[in-house]
Parts: sequence; C-alpha cells; structure tokens
Amino acid sequence: MMSIERRPGGSAVAAVIAGNLLFGTGLIFHAFLYNFYLEALHLPTEVMGHAAAALTAGGLVTLLPAGVLTDRAGPKASVTMAAAVLAAGLAVGAVATTPPAVYAAAAVAGAGSGIWRVATPPILMGLTEPSTRARAFAWNVGLLVAWGGLGTAIAGLTPGWLEHHGGLTHLPAMRGALILGAALSAASVLLFRTLRAPVDRTAHGSAMAPASVPASPELMRRMLPLVGLVTVWMLGPALAAPFFNIFFSREQGLPIARIGVVFAAVNGGWALAVLASGEVARRLGAVRVLNAALLFFAPAMLGLSVAGGVELAVALYFFQGLIAPVTNPLIDQWLLGQTPREQQGLVSSWRQVAADLSGMIGASLGGYLLASSGGSFESLFLVAGAIGLVGGIGLIAGALIAPGR
Repeated sequence: MMSIERRPGGSAVAAVIAGNLLFGTGLIFHAFLYNFYLEALHLPTEVMGHAAAALTAGGLVTLLPAGVLTDRAGPKASVTMAAAVLAAGLAVGAVATTPPAVYAAAAVAGAGSGIWRVATPPILMGLTEPSTRARAFAWNVGLLVAWGGLGTAIAGLTPGWLEHHGGLTHLPAMRGALILGAALSAASVLLFRTLRAPVDRTAHGSAMAPASVPASPELMRRMLPLVGLVTVWMLGPALAAPFFNIFFSREQGLPIARIGVVFAAVNGGWALAVLASGEVARRLGAVRVLNAALLFFAPAMLGLSVAGGVELAVALYFFQGLIAPVTNPLIDQWLLGQTPREQQGLVSSWRQVAADLSGMIGASLGGYLLASSGGSFESLFLVAGAIGLVGGIGLIAGALIAPGR
C-alpha cells in the first residue's frame, strides 16, 4: 500500500474526496427518505422530529471526543471508523420499526457523521501544501454540495425504481433505498483505508508520527475566542436557512414542486461558486477571500427583507446562501493553519461544535422570531443580516489580528 508521503498528493486528495462523496451518500438518502419511511410505518410526526434531533445529538456529543481520537489515532483511523459507525447506524435505522430503535440508530449515525466532520479538515491539511490547500478544500466542499443536489434526486427516484423493477411494495422499497445508501457510505471505508495518516517532518526531513498533545492554556486563549467569533458569524445564516422553503411558498407564492427545482438549481450554482472561490483563494490567499466573502451576507439579507419579485428573491437567496459553503472551507484553513498538527483534531472539534450550536440556536430563534412577528419574514431576515454583519466584522478583525501561518 502506497503511503501518503510517497503517493502523489493530488491522487491522495482525490481518494479522500471520493471517499467523502461515498460517505455522504447515505446521509443524503437518509435526509430525504427517512421521514417517508417512518410515515410508511405509520409513526407520528413527533417521532420524525425526535429522530432528527437524535441524529444531531449523536453528532454533537461525539465532536469533542472525535478531536481527541483524531489527534491520538490519526485522521485516517478516524474517518475509517466514522464510515463504519455511520453505515451501521443507517443500516439499523432502515430496519428499525419502534421509536426507541429509530432514535438509537439515528444517534449512532450522527456519531459517525460527527467523527467524520472533525477528521476531514486535518487529513486535508496533512495531504496538501499551502499552494494547493485552498483548491483541495474548495473541491471537497463544492463536490459535496453538488452531490447533495444530485444525490437527493437519485434518492427520490430509487424507491419507485425498486417498486417497478424489483417487485417491492412501498415499505420494502423505502427500506431497500435506505439500505442502499448505507451500503454506499460503508464503501467509503475501502477508499479511506488506502491512505495513511499524514505525518509531520522535522527540519531534517525525518517523519514523525502524529502524537496527541493536551490543549495548552496558550492554545485555548488563542483559539477559543476565534472559534467564538465563528459561532456568532454562523448564527446569522443559521437563523434563516430552515425557513426559506416556507418563505418562497408563503411570500412568493411558488408551488412546492417549483421550489424544489429552484433549490436544486441554486445548489448547483453554490457548488460552482465554491470551486471558483478555491481557485481565487489559491492565488490571493484564504484569509483575503474569507474577509471579502463575509461582507456579502448582510446586504443580501437586507435585500431579501424588502424583495418584491420572485426573480429578485431567488437571486438574493442565491447570494446569501453561497456565503456559508464558500467561507466554511476557508474558516477551516484559517483556524487549522494556526494550530500545530498534533492539536488540529482538537481545534477541528471545537469548530464543529460551533457549527452545531449556531445551527441549533439559530433554528430555534428563527422559529421564535417568525411566530412572534405573525409569520413576517422581514424581521427574521433583518435580524439574521444584523447578526451576520456583527459576526462577519468580528471574524475579519480576528483574521487581521491572527491571519494564520
């Protein structure tokens, strides 16, 4: 087996990205089909909500231990374990028929997803040089975004195909589609196992295996405030993101099928934007592109709060929505670029905790704002834009003070 230090860097990065696409397939199938599966079991909507919460909780609980695991065992071992855990949780969830089993399986799948999210940035950092890093991170996120749209379409077609060509009834077809997604996620193990964990090199060129180093007070003083700024920034987009389908239905009068087409098309545009941002960041630097991108969110949200026509609303939805996928890989590079290799898993776990906390708080606060304003989206978009502006300026200041190595 060819080790990373001898294997061409581009080939190793391509294997990781391909593994990530396979890993994400089961999550895509689960996200789109699982509520329909639970509906076929005649389980109430409360179970659907609790299952989604269990998936999130499983990931959140696992994030900090995943950072320790990544630093001690290496990111290759972590992503391999993540794929096995995720596939097991998804497979059990596809055959679970009672609420406790559904919740337990969802929590296991969430744990696998959490480990993967923590380990992926450090393994990309170790496989790339500064001159190629921005491109690798951008392609990883961009292809995942693009596959999210295409994979959802495939997931939607799979149960019908199994019914018509496999002779299955509705419930077994749903179960078969979910098991197929889990199997594809499990296949990512084969790609992850072809890699070895990245290694550090001394000034004399000798390889050093990664070693776990506890978080020092100096590291915590330096990095936790930056992670806090990331949390504030991400709260702005998280505030509005769960409610755009309702916005286009209620405020713009689009039918559900048309909204799905719009979201799929916009998803493809976001993927292209992420790939383009990687090329720009490779030439200008990740911090410069990050600082520029952070300034676009607030104006787009302000425009959405007063947008009248559906065309303008779709355009502004596209611009506000591309900021998160563009900035996420840049934030990873910025934070991990200031972190010693042996502690990158730990800092990556902090960053993922920031993402989950902002997502959970944002969804709850956004729902409260909508309810308290009588369903008006103007207040929601204005508050999201204001929080995004404050968080963006804070991150820009943080990036100027601590630009990264």
